[in-house]
Amino acid sequence: MKIKLCAFILAVTVLFTACGKAANPANPSESNATSAGEKVTIRMIESLTSPERTAVLRAIADKFEEENKNVKVEIISPPLEGADQKISQMLMAKQPLDVVEVREQTAAQFINNQWLAPLDTYMETWEGNDTLTPAAKSALSQIGDKAYLIPYGFYQRLLFYRADWFKDAGLQPPKTYEDIYKAGKVLTDPSKNRYGWSFRGGKGGVNMMDMLYWAYIGNDKLAAPTAAYFLKDGNGKTIFSTPEAKQALEFNKKLYKDTAPKDAIAWGFSEMVQGFIGGTTAMIVQDPEVIPTCQQNMKEGEWAVQVLPVGPSGQAVFPNGYAGWGMTSYTQNPDMVAKFILFLSNEENNTHFAKEYSTIPIHTTAPEIDKSFVEGPFSVFVEMGKQPDVFCFGSAPQSYEAFGEYFNTVDQQYQKYYNDQISADEMLSYLDKYWSDAYAKEGQKW
Repeated sequence: MKIKLCAFILAVTVLFTACGKAANPANPSESNATSAGEKVTIRMIESLTSPERTAVLRAIADKFEEENKNVKVEIISPPLEGADQKISQMLMAKQPLDVVEVREQTAAQFINNQWLAPLDTYMETWEGNDTLTPAAKSALSQIGDKAYLIPYGFYQRLLFYRADWFKDAGLQPPKTYEDIYKAGKVLTDPSKNRYGWSFRGGKGGVNMMDMLYWAYIGNDKLAAPTAAYFLKDGNGKTIFSTPEAKQALEFNKKLYKDTAPKDAIAWGFSEMVQGFIGGTTAMIVQDPEVIPTCQQNMKEGEWAVQVLPVGPSGQAVFPNGYAGWGMTSYTQNPDMVAKFILFLSNEENNTHFAKEYSTIPIHTTAPEIDKSFVEGPFSVFVEMGKQPDVFCFGSAPQSYEAFGEYFNTVDQQYQKYYNDQISADEMLSYLDKYWSDAYAKEGQKW
């Protein structure tokens, strides 16, 4: 049986599922301090920080304060690089925090360490339950058997390309990864500081490499959408032991060597996006949050978006990335904190946040509230949603305790490979051993 958690079922559900009630904030019972009229301070920390995003959160928090006169919301915005580490340190030390941004990469750590409190009781009477998409409901308890976070949106991938460069060169938008390589070669001209591909060799570069592995291997061979480092019916056998994995790894190195700036081996998210909008690179695979960045920094006709390229398997397999808001297990005002999280997550506020931040919203009513979710660049999601056997979900096994250390260190290992310090066989042997050992120690967790 095929793995059917395939791409953009979420998007289609978000855009076309029957709609529910109009937006309404939740109304959980208030804490003793709140009911007594005492001043309550809610300290909220975000991870994916940017000035524009913080301003959107601030506006929603101001509305909450207006409706709850004795409440003040403080937003802590650490620098993007190192934010998750900062959050972990604060939680470990039980420093004053009430609301925490939880990412798919940090959810297991936060939950396993009992830093988050379940929100199920508060959600039982929340009207927002009626309009949550299936993907949102799934993310509620993806790790653990309780709702330790409420997602605020989903980060799925699409291809951004320089429409003007492609037009001038007489090229068609790429449909496959091989097309990306061929177009990238044509568009690369170091003398003009122009390159075909926004390569990410620094922190988070593993995510693109994973997508290549899966595009070469194929969704049908993967153990589960949430454990895509393992093979179906393989008893813990990893994808890194397959010939397709070696082909994908060697292809990515060729893509870097032939179509990307040499310093891209150290690029993270910000650098690869800047390379694209700044006129250095022609193509980038990224989340929809890059859409407003392009709109603000590039002219009409300079850029366009396209469905994800497929690999030799005929498929594109990619994470159904998400993040959300959780409540600390040691908060002194759980009722009011939960009320604020549900306020952030209601139909009106979540749809507004999703539009401003360009994530896929969590409510089926989003297209009624804002038509932008069925028009313009977001229409690509609809197109991909019509082909669920081609565009499929897959992610690294983040429920494993071994994932935390792996995610923090594996990019350095990949850099050794890209710099010719180790061979493809050595790289794959390292990955295979790491995840074979994790399976032997922790067992099957899907």
